[in-house]
Amino acid sequence: MINLQTEKLVPLGDVPRYLDARGGKRVHLSTIYRWATKGSRGRVLETQLLGGARYTSVAALERFFQGAGSPSGDNGADALRRALYGETA
Repeated sequence: MINLQTEKLVPLGDVPRYLDARGGKRVHLSTIYRWATKGSRGRVLETQLLGGARYTSVAALERFFQGAGSPSGDNGADALRRALYGETA
C-alpha cells in the first residue's frame, strides 16, 4: 500500500523515464498501465488515484520489481535503484 505521506509519488505517465531502457527503448506507457491493472507474474503495481490522475511511488516500483523477479535471481531491483537514485551497487 502506498503511504502518501512518506513515499515520493510519480504520475504513471512519468514512470518510463524512471526505468532503464532495454534494447535502446523505454518501457512503453501501455506496459506500465498493464502492470497497474493486470499485473505481471502475480504482482500488480500499486497505484493511487489523486485528483483524477493515477500515481505510483518509487517504493511501490521497488516492491513490484522485487516480487516480479525472473527465475535467474535478477529481479530488476538493482537496475531500478540505479535508475532512480544513481547508485552503482
